[in-house]
Amino acid sequence: MALLLDRTLLSNNMDTSNFAHVIFQNVGKSYLPHAALECHYTLTQFIKPHPKDWVGIFKVGWSTARDYYTFLWSPLPENYVEGTAVNRTVVFQGYYVPNDDGEFYQFCYVTHKGEIRGASTPFQFRASSPTEDELLTVEDECNSDILVVTTKAGILEQKVEEVQREKDELLKNMALLQQEKEELEAEKESLQKACEQEKENCAQLRRENQEVQHSSQALLEEKEEVKRRLDEATARIIQLEEDLIGVTQKGIQKETELDSLKDRLKKLTAEKEVLESHLKNEKDEKELYKIHLKNRELENTKLSAELQMLKSVDVNKENAIAQFKEEVGRLQACLTEKDKQYKEILAKVSTLGDVKALKEQLRQKEEQLQANQQQSSLLAAELRDASSARDRTMSELYRIKLEADNLRQAKAETQAQCVRLECLVEQMKAEATQEAAKAEDEAAADPAVVAELQREVEDLKLRLHMAAEHYKEKYKECQRLQKQVLKLSEQQGELKRSSAQEMMAVPPSGSPDTSVPGSPGSADPMLEAIIQEKLKGISREASDRNDKYRKCKQMLMEEKERSCMFADELAKMEVKFKEQLKTNENLKLQLAAEEDRYKSQVAEKGRELKELKDTLVLVMKEKEKLEGELQKGSSRKGDQGTSEKTSLENLQSSVPLFLQYPVPYAQDTPTPLLVSQSPSKLHFGNPYSISDSKDDADEFSDDQPLRLPPVGPPSWDSNVVCIQPTRNHSRPEGHEESEEKQNNNVIFSLPCAVCSTSNLYHVCLIILMPFCVSPCLCCSLRVIPANSPQ
Repeated sequence: MALLLDRTLLSNNMDTSNFAHVIFQNVGKSYLPHAALECHYTLTQFIKPHPKDWVGIFKVGWSTARDYYTFLWSPLPENYVEGTAVNRTVVFQGYYVPNDDGEFYQFCYVTHKGEIRGASTPFQFRASSPTEDELLTVEDECNSDILVVTTKAGILEQKVEEVQREKDELLKNMALLQQEKEELEAEKESLQKACEQEKENCAQLRRENQEVQHSSQALLEEKEEVKRRLDEATARIIQLEEDLIGVTQKGIQKETELDSLKDRLKKLTAEKEVLESHLKNEKDEKELYKIHLKNRELENTKLSAELQMLKSVDVNKENAIAQFKEEVGRLQACLTEKDKQYKEILAKVSTLGDVKALKEQLRQKEEQLQANQQQSSLLAAELRDASSARDRTMSELYRIKLEADNLRQAKAETQAQCVRLECLVEQMKAEATQEAAKAEDEAAADPAVVAELQREVEDLKLRLHMAAEHYKEKYKECQRLQKQVLKLSEQQGELKRSSAQEMMAVPPSGSPDTSVPGSPGSADPMLEAIIQEKLKGISREASDRNDKYRKCKQMLMEEKERSCMFADELAKMEVKFKEQLKTNENLKLQLAAEEDRYKSQVAEKGRELKELKDTLVLVMKEKEKLEGELQKGSSRKGDQGTSEKTSLENLQSSVPLFLQYPVPYAQDTPTPLLVSQSPSKLHFGNPYSISDSKDDADEFSDDQPLRLPPVGPPSWDSNVVCIQPTRNHSRPEGHEESEEKQNNNVIFSLPCAVCSTSNLYHVCLIILMPFCVSPCLCCSLRVIPANSPQ
């Protein structure tokens, strides 16, 4: 205890200001060993926390920060504001705390710099002894007479173990229940799927039932429709006869209109050919004018260049003549001065040697004067030649300008005329296309017009091919002529340049003063100045010639560029011409396709017209036969007609007529195969009589004409059209008919739709018998082709 007090006093002697920066809260006097230990402390405003600060357990009596038993890093406070106090907590795990050794320990707060800034009060680690409040007496489970003293913690631990065992058992039960639940859910899903499948099957059956009801309703409606068609058949046949008469009249009218359209088309084609030839001639003249104008423009540019060159040469020569005149004047003045000097010298000098020297000098001056006079005469001749050449060039240029103006005026007139002709041609083309369209629409049933149009198209193709070949030849000829013109222009330019060079070439005249050494006039400054001026003139002429050469070269390059431009334009025109050829080919193909379609339509219309005519002939024949047979049948007895009527009514009421589908006639104008007739108007005969199969054929009444056969082939087998099932061949009981009534068969005559593929309309027999007399005859409704062996 004294040691503790000594250590406490020693710690009080330290600087309390540093140890008070961290205050430890709720520090107990003793703690359990090997149990978790919580340490609560407060960071005051005098300390700034750092992530490397730590809290350690030190044995009392420590001297440095390294004497710690264990430590934990101090957690950095969140949202820390400097200058405020913060409460923090650290938990030391049980395996890090000291054992029960009877020593005193304390908490210390150590900064990252190793400074101790807070210390707690001392405490010990020791095991706690139970008190009277914590002890309980429990009876022994094995022997109830024995009491067991134990702590509350032990009892609680036993209860915790029992609760844990119950928890494990409950978890196992819950897993089993969860598995059962999943199995029940899977079974539920399968049952739901089976229920949905049953519902779908039920709905499918309902839909099928509805479809069957709809189909039965449709069959009933179709039956009513067949009855209605049977009622409308008679009116339809009458209307078809009237339509046939109207069609024949329209055919005659169309033939007359077609003849008039042929004449009109011939006139239009003739006018079209005249206009095309006129347009072709105008285009050829336009191309010739263009080529002529281009050639004239080329010649004009060349002549203008030559004129400029000659003008510059003329100006240079005039300048040279003026210079030479000035030089001659100076030389004459010099000569007069020399004469004066010579006379003065002769007057002053008297010696013979001086006279000879002066004579020699005088002779040289006279030779020089003669040379200058010859040069001036040559220059005057050159000047006259140049002036005459200039006059000729000016007159030729004026004539070329007049021709160019005339060509421009002719070009403008030609262009205006071409524009007018193009407008006229476009107008005529539009009219021709309109007339051709009208002619095609009106003459859609005449193959002769199509053949004529085909011939015209072939003729136009041939002409177009010939025009293309002619254009190619003209283009090649134009290229060849352009090359020749370029060669001639180059030769002419070279000749003119050589002549100009010869005219500009001046022969150099040697100075007499310099030829004789030691002469007194060789040192004359005036003669040297004249020579220098001549040299300057020659250099100027050379520079002028170089300038002219450069200008001519530039003009040649411009002409080359212009020729390239013309070649590009010509290539573009060729491309346009090829495109036009392609469009013409496409138009030809379209026209050929339209012609084929037109031919097929014309052929189809012709076949239909022929079939209608044949049908009309057959109908008229049948009508005549029916009229004859009706007249014969009108003389029969009334009682026979009455009995037949009653028997037919009974038969019709007992046995309905059934037809086998599909109907072989067109569906857009529905007409039935059979026509219901009044029994009182029917006549009878033997349907198996071969001799009377054509003459005594099936009959119709006068007011119910026949229906026309369809154009196309039937949609079923051509052997049998329709048949009913066979009935009983025995005679009903109680009915005895005479031999005359045994042949009371209903016979109809209809054109056979089955045989229409061979363009032969046969007569089919429809036999309606009240009952059969013999087993070889059947009481059924049959349609038998006329070529049948029956």
